[in-house]
Amino acid sequence: MSSIVFLGTGPGSPVKGKFSSSCLLRAPSATVLVDTGEPCSLSLCNLGVRVSDIDAVLITHGHSDHTAGLPMLLQAAWLEKRPRPLPVFLPDELIGPLKAWLGAVFLPEKLLGFPLEFRAWKVGRPENVAPGVEVSPFATTHLDGLRRIIEPGASHRFKTFGFDIRCDGKRAVFSSDLGTPLDLGDVLARPCDVLVCELSHYEPGELFAFLRGRKIGVLALNHFSPALAGREQEIAEMARRELPGVGRTVAVRDGDVVEF
Repeated sequence: MSSIVFLGTGPGSPVKGKFSSSCLLRAPSATVLVDTGEPCSLSLCNLGVRVSDIDAVLITHGHSDHTAGLPMLLQAAWLEKRPRPLPVFLPDELIGPLKAWLGAVFLPEKLLGFPLEFRAWKVGRPENVAPGVEVSPFATTHLDGLRRIIEPGASHRFKTFGFDIRCDGKRAVFSSDLGTPLDLGDVLARPCDVLVCELSHYEPGELFAFLRGRKIGVLALNHFSPALAGREQEIAEMARRELPGVGRTVAVRDGDVVEF
């Protein structure tokens, strides 16, 4: 059986008791880190997971609540003397800035002692990210508003990716951050065993109306907006009432594990 360990379930603004976005996919044949919100290295340490045990890192987009823990993760890998390459899958626009960032904090690849393999996502191109784990990235509209404000003509930037992950004969969908639940339309046209879905950028009722009638084994709600802090269990109960066709609905907290 595969499982997802939620290392951090917080939103973009700090919320008491929640770390930033990161979770660990544990499949029978591989261990994959999805996003590196801080302090993911500490959370892994608390779980007894060495950075050297991670087969791949998947980054959804460039917001700091999804990336800020990456330098510390790589520093831990260096100090642990990781013996093998580490593939990091991410939007192409992040590769140059992240290399510069690592140089600025004295972690150039020649110091690390292992190959750091940056690999760019491309919509529609499945990636075998680790043994037995295939990821098909899909685009979301999460950063479209920022593009219009910051750099309207930058069609090559402001990318956000969700993940359709196949492992152990199962299908797990990670929403990433969304512009609207409609971003999930294509990927949820088929049943999935688990949907990890954020609730930071729209109202819960909007999501539940969209999910009605979809075939989902486990709905794991996370990344609740600060305005929803303290209402997580109430909202999960609302989802259970409005989505009776979903096998199980949980509002996940840091440290929770969902098996599928």
